[in-house]
Amino acid sequence: MPEAWIIDACRTPRGIGKVGKGALAGIHPQQLAASVLKAIAERNNLRTGEVDDIIWGTSSQRGKQGGDLARMAALDAGFDTRASGVTLDRFCGSGITSVNLAAAQIMSGMEDLVIAGGTEMMSYTATTADPKAPFMMDNGNLRLRARHPQSHQGICADAIATLEGISRQALDELAVESQKRASIAIESGAFKKSVVPVYN
Repeated sequence: MPEAWIIDACRTPRGIGKVGKGALAGIHPQQLAASVLKAIAERNNLRTGEVDDIIWGTSSQRGKQGGDLARMAALDAGFDTRASGVTLDRFCGSGITSVNLAAAQIMSGMEDLVIAGGTEMMSYTATTADPKAPFMMDNGNLRLRARHPQSHQGICADAIATLEGISRQALDELAVESQKRASIAIESGAFKKSVVPVYN
């Protein structure tokens, strides 16, 4: 069985997810994905016509994040039109599922070169949500909801913290510690190779 190798990885910077406040919040999601795809191609001297597939995860596939973001981002990045693209949704597991499927395609011998990743622009999805109705994973399927009610992950996280007795103060302390660790990692250059610039 062939082996699957990850030869490179990169991402865009993270920013504040509020339009008018975040530096990346007004950029089209396809452009953010294209920034990553272009960097991968350039850093590895890829002949993009030889890319068998681009598998991309996006859980909010509507509006600007709809319409096969993988394919549109590849075209925006200047990839050869022969490079195919597919976009999938497994909620918060979409990106890692893309990587797993890419590895499986290579290990099966069906493909030789696959790029995998994901895009989720929370600033965009927040602006398209209905503020009067809490988001439910069933998208209004009341028949399904009666059997399997599925709230948004943020609401579920709050419920789990309540059930497990985890205080807001403990969560805030962990968040502060995480930000401190990220700051140290950034200052020491730990992300220098993995974070690529995005030009507006």
